[in-house]
Amino acid sequence: MTKEKNIAVLQQTGLSDLSRPDLPRQRPEKIHALTSLRFFAALFVVFYHTLWSAVPAITRTNLAGHILSLGFLSVSFFFLLSGYILGMVYLRSGKPLNKRTFLTARFARIYPLYFLTLIADTPFLLSSRIAQYGWTSAVVKTTITFIANIFMLQAWILALRGIDNPNWSLSVETVFYLLFPFIGIWIWKLRGPGLWIAAVVFWLGGQGIVYALTPHVIEETIKFNPLLHISTFALGIVLARWQTLQREKHGTSPKHGASIAMALLLTLAICAALVHWLASVPMNNLNDGLMAPAFGCLIWAFSANRSLPARILSAPWLVVLGEASYGLYLIHLPVYHVYERLHLVGVRSLYPVYLCTCIGLSVLSFYLIETPVRKWILTRLQTRPKETMEAASDAQ
Repeated sequence: MTKEKNIAVLQQTGLSDLSRPDLPRQRPEKIHALTSLRFFAALFVVFYHTLWSAVPAITRTNLAGHILSLGFLSVSFFFLLSGYILGMVYLRSGKPLNKRTFLTARFARIYPLYFLTLIADTPFLLSSRIAQYGWTSAVVKTTITFIANIFMLQAWILALRGIDNPNWSLSVETVFYLLFPFIGIWIWKLRGPGLWIAAVVFWLGGQGIVYALTPHVIEETIKFNPLLHISTFALGIVLARWQTLQREKHGTSPKHGASIAMALLLTLAICAALVHWLASVPMNNLNDGLMAPAFGCLIWAFSANRSLPARILSAPWLVVLGEASYGLYLIHLPVYHVYERLHLVGVRSLYPVYLCTCIGLSVLSFYLIETPVRKWILTRLQTRPKETMEAASDAQ
């Protein structure tokens, strides 16, 4: 393919600016929908953690409860999407990956708000431990937990969890970032049958390992251990590689309305079947990427930049909420703990206020904390990463 044709393809697919740090930070259209999708996934996590107390009618025995109890699946979606976005941003050009620039960009994107929410939520853990252990022991235990969380160890050692518990996924993502320069580059060399074999091995192999460990390892260890989530992250890179090869082969994205509709219907059918037969599905496998193929269909469908579903989710206000979804994911539990201390949890009429507070704080955080601090870190370290702010929001 000639250089001119390559440029034309990139312009058609909306990806021509990803490798140009000198251009304005303008996201490709195809990513807008995925960014918005992140907001709904993060909101599902918020409901999963907090809606039970606000709406007592939702129980684990009715349909609403079955759906709500699957909120943890959003984390697997995030892991898959992270691999997909990082592959598209850092590997698509075929140029060598600068490991220092990549890791600096990842640190600058996720760590500042992560650290702030650690500080915000630690007093609640300390308070509960004082009541349980007394002052001296509580301070020692909480200090150890806080230091361990600073170094992202909470997903490795269960006893180190307790501060803003959803942040365990960032401990896992840290492992992904360290491995990405190696497994990502290896996957990007694959094509044809080799790529499909890798996809099957990652998914079936990952699920087989989890299934084999289930009788011998406690459920929480299987749920949180970073090594058991690597296959999901790798599948995201595989999806990005496959899409890139398709564009190279066809000259543009081959997606059509019918195929997108089929992918979305397939995803919906899988989710409906999961809700119906939830009691028969191995929970550990669900925690560790069983739904990755369905999420892959979802990502593939919404990455079609001119499709109707993608255009709907590309509404500017939804994209803003998607950009702030990382903040929503980290902020909602500390805010919930404040509501608990004020004895407001369980007051149904105040739940919309709680949601608006979390969403509002996440948007403010993105524009007033995350973005300025990220730019300051990158400027201080003289690093200019390929990822835009919105891509960075997707890739964690």
